[in-house]
Parts: sequence; C-alpha cells; structure tokens
Amino acid sequence: MKKTQMAKAILLISGMAFLALITSRRISALVGCTGLAVLMGGLIFSRRQFTYERLKNLCSPIYGALGLGMCGVLGCNFYDRWLNSRGAAILSGFFHVGQEKLMLVCTIAVVLAASPALWAVLSFFASQAAGELRGREENKLSGGTNFRSIPMKKAFGILAVAYLLGISAILRANFNYIDDMGRVANGSGGWTNYSRFLTEALSNFVHMDRYLTDVSPLPQLIAVLFLAASGILLLYAVYERTCFSLWELIAVIPLGLNPYFLECISYKYDAPYMALSILGAILPFLYKKKNGAVWICASAIGSIIVCTTYQASAGIYPMIVILLMFRMWCRKESVKRIGIFCLQSAAGFCLGMAFFKLILMNPVEAAYGSGTLASTKIGDLLQIIYYNLRHYYTLVKEDFKLFWILLVFVLAVGFLWTTVRSSGRNRIFSAALAAISLFLMGIICFGIYPALGKTLFAPRAMYGFGVLIALLGVCAVEDCGGTLFRAPSFLLSLAFFVFALTYGNALYSQKEYTDFRIQMVIEDMNDMELFLSEEPMVVQITGMIGYSPVIRNMPQNYNILNRLVPITFQGGWWWGQAGFYQYYDLKNVTGDPSVDLTTYDLPVLEEHMYHVIRGKDTYILIELK
Repeated sequence: MKKTQMAKAILLISGMAFLALITSRRISALVGCTGLAVLMGGLIFSRRQFTYERLKNLCSPIYGALGLGMCGVLGCNFYDRWLNSRGAAILSGFFHVGQEKLMLVCTIAVVLAASPALWAVLSFFASQAAGELRGREENKLSGGTNFRSIPMKKAFGILAVAYLLGISAILRANFNYIDDMGRVANGSGGWTNYSRFLTEALSNFVHMDRYLTDVSPLPQLIAVLFLAASGILLLYAVYERTCFSLWELIAVIPLGLNPYFLECISYKYDAPYMALSILGAILPFLYKKKNGAVWICASAIGSIIVCTTYQASAGIYPMIVILLMFRMWCRKESVKRIGIFCLQSAAGFCLGMAFFKLILMNPVEAAYGSGTLASTKIGDLLQIIYYNLRHYYTLVKEDFKLFWILLVFVLAVGFLWTTVRSSGRNRIFSAALAAISLFLMGIICFGIYPALGKTLFAPRAMYGFGVLIALLGVCAVEDCGGTLFRAPSFLLSLAFFVFALTYGNALYSQKEYTDFRIQMVIEDMNDMELFLSEEPMVVQITGMIGYSPVIRNMPQNYNILNRLVPITFQGGWWWGQAGFYQYYDLKNVTGDPSVDLTTYDLPVLEEHMYHVIRGKDTYILIELK
C-alpha cells in the first residue's frame, strides 16, 4: 500500500513537472495548469488501477529512454521561454547565480522530474496499440504474401519506397525553399512564433544542435517515413484490418504526393514536422476500439501534436471521424453507439484544441494564421467561412488540370457508389447520408483556416484536400466498387507521381536560372569602381527575374507550378532578396528599408539584356528584367 501511494505521488509530481515543461508564460496558462494539476491529482489517487505493481510492469526501459529524450528536447523550449523572464531574474538575484546557469539547472531538474510521467504515458499507449494490432492480425495465405494480402510492415515499406521515388526529383533539386534560405544562412528556427513547439524541439534533435545546419535530405527522408506510416494507419482506420491489397496502397498515395503537400515536402527544415502533423491526426484511430477514456485521451494528444507541429492538418481528424460514423451506420451499428463515438471524438478533439489554446499557444499577430476567428458574430463568421471556402475551391479548380478534376469527380462517384452498394441500410438513405458526409468532409478538409481572420491560401495550407482525395480513393477501390474504380484511382495516383517529378525538376531548373541571374548582377557590380571603396553602398532590388524558360515553355494547364515554384530573386519580397544579400558575401553592400530608391532619379550606370544598374553616391538600384 505504501509503495502504491508513493508511486502515485511520484506520478503526480512528474505530471506537474511535465505541465511546467510545456506551458507558456501567460498568467492564464499557469492558472490553467494549476487547475489541471488538481484534476490530475484527484484522478490518480481515486483510481485503484494505478497500483505500484501495475505501474512497474507497464514501464518498459525503452520508453523510459524515449520519454527522457522527448523531455530533453522539450527542455530546450522551456529554457528559451523562461531565460529572460522576470521570475528567472528574481531567483537569479536571490541565489546570486547567473540567469543562464540558474535556468540550465532548473531545466535539467524539470526534465528529469517530468520524464517518469511521459515514460508511463508512452508505455501505456504503446502497449494498447500493440495489443490492438495483435488482436486484428489476419492469418497469412498459405502461399505467402501476394498483391491481395500485403501485411502491414511490408505495406509500409512499399508505400515508403513509392513516396521516396515520388520526391526524388525534389531531393535532387536541393532547392532552399523560402524560409529555408534564412535557416540555412542563420541556423535559426523561429517556429515558436506560431506556437509550433514540438517542431522547435524536435528540430534540435534532428539537427543535433541548437544551430540548425542544413542536413538535407535527412529531414525529408524522415518525412517520407511519417507519410508512409500515416498512409498505413489511414488504411487500418478505414478497413479495420492489417493486410491490404496493392490497389489499396495505390489509392492512398495521394495522401503524401498530392500537389499541395509537395510544397510542404519542399521545405528542407519543415518537411518532417508537417508530415508528423498528418500522423498526429491519424494516430489516435489506433485506439478507437478502446474504452472511452483512452480514446478521448488519444484524440486529445493527437490534436495537440497537430497544433504544435503544423495546424493545417486540423481538419484531417474530423474528416475521418465523419467517414467512420457513416461506415458504422452502413454496418447497421446502433445509433446510440454511433452517437457515443461522435461525442467522445468531439470531446477528445475539443479538449486537445482547448489545451493548446489556453495552455500552450502564444498570441500571434502575423500576416496570416493569427489564431483568432474572423468574427464573433455567427452570421458574419459563417459568411467569412463561405467566402474563404469558395476561394479555396476556386484555387483548386485553377490549380488542378482538367484531367485531375475529372478523376477526382469519378472517385467521388466511386465513394458514393461503393458505400451505398455495401451498405446494409436502405440505399436511398445511404446515398443521402453518403452525399452529406462527402459535403461535410469537403468543408472540414481545410481545417480551421477558413474561419481565421488572417488566413492562408498557399498550397501548403490546402493539403487537407489531398487527404480527402485519398479517403475517396480508399473507399472507392474497396469490395464491390474495386474493379470499376481501380483504373481512375491508379491514374490519379500516377498523375500525382509524375507531377511530383515534374515539379522537382522545375525547382532544379529555377534554381539554376536564379543562380545565373544573380551571378550576372554580381559580375557587373564587381567591375564598378563604386564597390572598390570602403564606403558602404545601399543596394536595393526592383522587378523580378520571372520563371526559368523551361517552366515558361510548359503547357498552361500546369497552373499550380506558378504557385509552387517561388521566384527567389526579385524586389519587394524579403525571400526574393535573401539569397542575394546572405549567400555571396558582398563587400560593402547593405540594405536600408527606410529608403525607397525607386522614387529617386538615379542615372544609369550599367545596362544589359537582363538588368539595369542605376546609382549615385552611395545608392545603387538594380532593376531586374
């Protein structure tokens, strides 16, 4: 009895330390953590299941090491968050110790104290997942594995290879994609500005340093593994089995190779965490057959993973819940059971979102993704959501080739056909509910972005639509609809695969063209006497180089390339100038944003086919053609 009480006390203290490790510095967050600690204490000491022997048998050493490692990387965020705080300054003065040394000691203490709680949680959920998968393993065919029954592990390998081949041209391009330019030059992260704390923490582990060097293609290879795991878990969640056919693996390929997620995979630094956000949204469905408390907790944890890696995945979990509810209805499960599943899913999702909003999230005011709703009035909010959704689907119409749109439409028909044909209910009602489910998934696929006051319409915010396509394909190729809809599913996956290679090669072409144009400007500057003096020269850029002739010569039905391939040598955009200023060690060249040289009447110093250089005194304006 004493051992049990001591184990519970250790677990409570460790849980409180973990809350302290991850919470923000806001007063409301600290108050919320205090309330959670009280609830956690009541739960731990009221449950008879938390016995010393059970906790001892539950905790595997491997998860202890993993828990310590995860707390360690989260400790980096804790150190940065509290280093320059008022509390740290007061304690530093009281103990007569430097703030850095004090925070280092505090961080180590909190990390060690928080590790047992994470150890127990990881061990519990890992054992639950292992038990679930073992319980659903199917007997292999006597003749061995064939294309109709591929076990989960081999299916994971096949999907990983498919994704790796699909992004091989992107890896070859070695393109520093927008934010990558600054991170390669400065080794900075900056994800905490958008409350992506797990991304910030894991990046320190992946790069093995606080200074983030360019270690590509390692992050993108990790992203491939996360995408493959997400695809397999998605098939498991929908089919509720551990063996899949080759056609089903083909149908799930758009999950990671859809044109919108290709922008995410292009980021050398962000790619694994964007892929992890998809995995975080799908992982909870391993536990949907467990008791309500486990399912709610798993859903909440998955939502927190999504919000602390990349929030664009926020619509994936609700989409799958809607699909599974409809499939439960088709299997003639009781309305009561479906309702309980819906309420528990909503509770877990909302708890995770609320925990992120109240405890973790830092207020942010930025060009997009402010985290605040467009309006507090229901009517105005619905109008904004409608406008944003209409704009999203207008972009889809413009981005996708007509052939792609037709294939997506066929898969949508396949979803309706297959689910209605296999339904044990009235087919008219089944068709109506299938259409309603499809409509709701189409609304939710973009997550919370349509409701934000400052939203984002870039391709990387729209990959939820690609997940929706994967769901349609997975349902369309199942059972009675399989033979009829395998061809369009295969053609769409093949089209996305080919486009991924096209896009990767376009990045490579654009990179070569950009380097050529920058070098032409630098060569002309190098011949000018103005830059031979020691006096700093204010250099500004106007105009843009446009796309490589290779991209310009492509058919216009590849409209999405214009949104995916960035022009990284242009004026008026910081990332269009970062490479020029940071990568070539230009002597005596500086920027001055307080001055607009386009308004000055500067004489022409050099004029060439690609650019014009104007200048006077210490001012130089480069006009790109």
